[in-house]
Amino acid sequence: MEITEDFIRHRAPIERLANGDVVYVYRTTPRAIDAMLEDNKRSFEESHGRRFGDGQIVGRIPLNVLFDPKNQLAQKIREGDRDHMKWWLNSEAARPFRTFRGRV
Repeated sequence: MEITEDFIRHRAPIERLANGDVVYVYRTTPRAIDAMLEDNKRSFEESHGRRFGDGQIVGRIPLNVLFDPKNQLAQKIREGDRDHMKWWLNSEAARPFRTFRGRV
């Protein structure tokens, strides 16, 4: 349906209503995830020996990971739970998304 620099959006019909309208399901797939993960890995390796400071970017998380219900990241942000993001960033599951060594 639509291809942008960041996303590919698909649309598929799932039902035709009695009045003739069609109900669609939409799927948005992020692009260039592999390039982002490689850049994250390079930044992570280059951070060896550097000091952590205010404003330091510690990770880049794609939107599909941020809003994935299994990670509960967006949900916890909405609830005001800042510790959950720190906990997740320090976990092994978040390692591909980290750009700086150390604990958050």
